[in-house]
Amino acid sequence: MRFRFVWFMVCGLGCGGSGSTGGGGQTPDSKTAGEAKKVHPCGEVDKTHKYDLHDEDGDDALVPCSKSGGHDYSGGIHIETIPEGVHITIHATDDEFNNGTLGGDVKTRDAVIVYPKGPGSKAIEVPLIKTKDGYMGDRIVPFEELGALTDEGTKIDVAIFDHDKSSGQASEELHVSVAISAGKSCEKAFEETPDTMVIGKAQEKDLSADQLGAPLGGSVVTSCGLPSSTTADICATMKDGKALGVSVLLTPPNNKIAACIDKGTRRLQFPVSHRPNKIHKKF
Repeated sequence: MRFRFVWFMVCGLGCGGSGSTGGGGQTPDSKTAGEAKKVHPCGEVDKTHKYDLHDEDGDDALVPCSKSGGHDYSGGIHIETIPEGVHITIHATDDEFNNGTLGGDVKTRDAVIVYPKGPGSKAIEVPLIKTKDGYMGDRIVPFEELGALTDEGTKIDVAIFDHDKSSGQASEELHVSVAISAGKSCEKAFEETPDTMVIGKAQEKDLSADQLGAPLGGSVVTSCGLPSSTTADICATMKDGKALGVSVLLTPPNNKIAACIDKGTRRLQFPVSHRPNKIHKKF
């Protein structure tokens, strides 16, 4: 999903298509139309967005607007997975951008702070670049800055401080929370997938461990560059030939390689069985 400010849609709701004065003058609704154009899309407050770590083209989230409802500030962030980690790009429209001094008090200037492991974690400030209508900035959160990769994953918090001297108000602190996860873990998927038996119907023959683990050949780990000094324990829960959940444990830990193995395992074709099966394989 790609985020765009769709100005013509906003105008379409607020601008009349008829009622011309005939002399190039303004229509009775011109003032309303002008105000409508200033109102930007706003994200939901207190919403945690979900991002699939294996998304091919990334995803977007709207930032909650300022108290004025989008007349002053609005913005969106784009999140994408790259070889180094998670790339976050912020683009905002702001009618009064005050970048101040990088690293200074965020209560007196505009700033974007990223907390890779949620509020209270180590903070990283995003250097902002002024644009025609506001500012933009980007920051890479390395894989090793992330915590859990599956189930609830890791919640990244992006705090945006919007300060306008002309308003006479204190700076507003706006937040966007994004839960980054590769999907269900092997254990959770197995717990949540019932093994149903139909009375009067012949049951499938159980698949052997060798059959279940056959797709998990060495190519899954070698293609991700698993070092010879690192051991890998891969757990996969599958049903109907598809992985429902995956867990990758590396010793010593390496989130970058673990995420790569996780992605490769979830895309494997497993032996078809209508019953849930779980397999562990070590390398």
